[in-house]
Amino acid sequence: MNRGAGLRKFVAFLLGLMPALSFAHSFSAPYILPIPFWIYVYGCVATLVVTFAVLGVFAGSPVVSTASAAGPAPDSAKDVLLKPRWLVPALRSAAVGLLVFCIFAGFIGTQDPARNLNVTLFWVIFLLGLAYLGALIGDLYALTDPWRTLVECLERAGLDLARARVAYPQGLGYWPAFLFYLALIWMELFVETTPRTLSIALLVYSAIVLAGVALFGKATWFLKADLFSNYFRLIGKLAPVEYVGTPGGELRLRFRKPFAGLVSDPPQHVSLVLLVLCMLSSTAYDAIYDTQYWTAFFWQNLLSVLQPLWGTDLAKAQSLLMTSFLVYRKVGLLVFPFLYLAVYFLALLAARLLSRSAITLRALAAAFCYSLLPIVVAYNFAHYYTFLVAQAQALRWLLTDPFGLGWNLLGLVSEVELLQDPSLQMGIIWHTQVVVILVGHIASVAVAHQVALRVFSTRRQVIASQLPLLLLMVAYTMLGLWILTLPLA
Repeated sequence: MNRGAGLRKFVAFLLGLMPALSFAHSFSAPYILPIPFWIYVYGCVATLVVTFAVLGVFAGSPVVSTASAAGPAPDSAKDVLLKPRWLVPALRSAAVGLLVFCIFAGFIGTQDPARNLNVTLFWVIFLLGLAYLGALIGDLYALTDPWRTLVECLERAGLDLARARVAYPQGLGYWPAFLFYLALIWMELFVETTPRTLSIALLVYSAIVLAGVALFGKATWFLKADLFSNYFRLIGKLAPVEYVGTPGGELRLRFRKPFAGLVSDPPQHVSLVLLVLCMLSSTAYDAIYDTQYWTAFFWQNLLSVLQPLWGTDLAKAQSLLMTSFLVYRKVGLLVFPFLYLAVYFLALLAARLLSRSAITLRALAAAFCYSLLPIVVAYNFAHYYTFLVAQAQALRWLLTDPFGLGWNLLGLVSEVELLQDPSLQMGIIWHTQVVVILVGHIASVAVAHQVALRVFSTRRQVIASQLPLLLLMVAYTMLGLWILTLPLA
């Protein structure tokens, strides 16, 4: 047997020793597309190109000069008083109660994540459900933030948490929120998240929030450093409504044009741009890191690079290969946001050259950053769609036995359905994913065009600048659809 054949057999042996990977967000049942994949790609790309052409022909003229590119958009929104007055306090109390329940359930309930409600409550209802709802009806989290409510309770008890005891570093920007988000995704992908682990993580984060508020003041912490405030605030910019407080303590609904929140008030720090790209890239990495393609890329392409490390010592090879593979999977999550950022900057550099604009690359990156948010939400929903369907079917069983202790609060007949895979019509799921991704990219193309009308001073600059961004949107569309078709390892 030659050395190459022996090496391939040895790698196959190592793969056989690997623990089975869980299908966290997808199902392993194969689905054959009713028409060739390239036709889906062709149809989506053609739709984006037609959308770009229509916008270029029929959209209005530039409205401002380049000097005011970063300024706020004209405010044509209308305010409506939110009634009844008890609604917001009730929602805040409920949010605090759910946070306490989530922590409590992790310690007293079963440690099976599928049978303890706190896992579904946090990862599905809170992180996913509230985000999708916020994209439709505004940043509800800002109204119900349980950590902010706890801080306000401490203030009513006599603590001064509005005053900053340490000046927030100007260069720090939104880096804490970015690092917290990266840690959250790391926990989702690489940490065995039992209910107790989740509860401990929530307690640790609560302590960090209180310490951060005490150091930097309430307003600064929740504006720049807090993970969830920034996450839901960004997604809420898609909605045609925002919630505005008044000096008298009233809360008003401010209605605006769809996606108007993405055009005005661009980010002022590159760390917020990176956070948006991390929200996009982390979903893509979550979708690809457990696929046969990503696994085979290491074992078939990087293996020859690592071979000099072990020589002919097979025992040493097993340890090094498995350790290297685990590092490879984790490093990918850290690299993806910066890879997406580099591609984004390359597209903007091309836009700057084609438009012959004097606007700095950093200003362009900030101006067009929010135009990516429709893609972020659309691809996130498409990626988690099957997971959401499964969890929706299991939710009633979790509600009847929230701690997994054998209760039956709702009087359901049997638990058999909880143990069965949900019946999924994969054709409907696939076409829903395609439509959602396409709609998200169309919205991003339209928003980017509106931003360009405000950033550039001539129609020629607007059209020229959008060509590289159109190619970027097309690349995102093709990549998103391709990843969804990849079989899991």
